[in-house]
Amino acid sequence: MFFALMLVFVLAALSITYKILVGYTSLSLFWRLLVLVSLVCAWFSPVLLRLIRKMPLMFHGAFYEFSYKIGYFLMGFALILFILLFVRDILWHIVFYVSKSQALNPNNAHMINVLNVYTIALALLISFYGLFEAHQQPYVEEVTIQDAKIKQPLKIVVASDLHINQSTPIWHINKMINQINNQEPDYILLVGDIADDDLLYALPKIRLLSKLKAKKIYLTLGNHEYYHNPYSWMKAFSDLGFQVLQNTGETIEATGLYIAGVPDTGSARVFYNKAFETSKDEFKILMSHSPADFKTINQDMFDLQVSGHTHGGQIFPFQYLTKKANNGYLEGLYQEKAKLFISKGAGYWGPPMRIGARPDIVRINLVPADYKEELF
Repeated sequence: MFFALMLVFVLAALSITYKILVGYTSLSLFWRLLVLVSLVCAWFSPVLLRLIRKMPLMFHGAFYEFSYKIGYFLMGFALILFILLFVRDILWHIVFYVSKSQALNPNNAHMINVLNVYTIALALLISFYGLFEAHQQPYVEEVTIQDAKIKQPLKIVVASDLHINQSTPIWHINKMINQINNQEPDYILLVGDIADDDLLYALPKIRLLSKLKAKKIYLTLGNHEYYHNPYSWMKAFSDLGFQVLQNTGETIEATGLYIAGVPDTGSARVFYNKAFETSKDEFKILMSHSPADFKTINQDMFDLQVSGHTHGGQIFPFQYLTKKANNGYLEGLYQEKAKLFISKGAGYWGPPMRIGARPDIVRINLVPADYKEELF
């Protein structure tokens, strides 16, 4: 159902964009076809990239990585262009209806063509800004929690949604790794969608995560690991020395901390009771990729849930749809019976852009209730 709705949306967006761009011009058939082919390639770049992967080996490697970057950038550009054209024309019709000025008539072909040029330029400017923002070093969101169950000060870094695949630039992966290590964490929690490709293609870049430094690194799977053979990724992460939590948990001795993890709730069976079956009177952290089920689960089982998945909406104005799809949760700290902190993610999915959703990692300072010294 989801993919059917997406197909309808893409076809509608493609048709509307094409009509607005060329429907009121005297462009030749060649230029009309060029615009149409460009829009089709942009909107259907994921399908075309899958076809490229099935071609002979000469089309893998550098050619595929270049095609991936260009294809998904054009997809993001096409999406932004469609949004701008759609909003522009709605506002234009409203202004014309209110003013009744023929100079602002939306059927004026010359004005449409002039505004199209400006709209395309603005869409390109926004797209390049989104490209720049997506590849920035993740911002550090910081929260301090004091609790009597915590026995000693601890620094926990939560990172999610790195979405490392064959085309992810090595320098970008190193930026994410360096920012995590810069926090000098005691423990690192990787909350899903760390890998976003088949093991065959992405493993060399995933191995860069061996440079992460902490006493221990815990990991849970997100929906994108489940798209690419989750069992192969579980083994790969274990081989890197990460503790993969799959409906399991463990006490970190002498800290008063218990860390549990469940797989992505939309991809596998989740057993919260099993994840906490060995816990006692510790401060309990639940690692769960998606925050959508936070309202419905028994929050008496834990003190803090850490999640990702939403990307903070990634590209404005999708924050509103993303929040709706995740039961009202989008980013940052929420307090109900237990606490929930949602990271916007350090990487990106699909179009290599972030607009209004800066990439981040989360530093959680855990301190005993009676701790009096300066915090970290």
